[in-house]
Amino acid sequence: MKSMRRLLPIFFAGFAIASVCIYFFGDSGLLAYRRLDEYRQALATNVEILQARNASLAEELAALRDDPQRSLVMARDIGLYQAGDQVVKIEGFTPAALSNEVGALLKLRKSTTSRNTLFKAAGIGISSLLAAFAVAASRASRRKGRGA
Repeated sequence: MKSMRRLLPIFFAGFAIASVCIYFFGDSGLLAYRRLDEYRQALATNVEILQARNASLAEELAALRDDPQRSLVMARDIGLYQAGDQVVKIEGFTPAALSNEVGALLKLRKSTTSRNTLFKAAGIGISSLLAAFAVAASRASRRKGRGA
């Protein structure tokens, strides 16, 4: 019985260590929370960039609606000309390409393996052992109380 009493703190320490490991390193632990927070920050930054791009495109659209000459210039930039236009091409000169970037593609990568399965199993096993020990200890103390 004394050996079981000596094992109780060891079981409790093992359970506490497993719980702390799950808290920090488990699939829903502190490190996973930090990774999700970094992902949220990246998404917020991407949204701000996209909103700024949307505002600049809305200004450009308003300018195109108000100024027909600007529409003609932009059409010529992409290679559309009116009948009767004379086109001069300079050899060796390449016009700058138009950028149509929408935003950064952000994808949360979750690990496919469960890292804390071992910790959960150890925690459940240790707590089961502690419960069995508590039941055995209570039965033994009842027997001693009865004088058996």
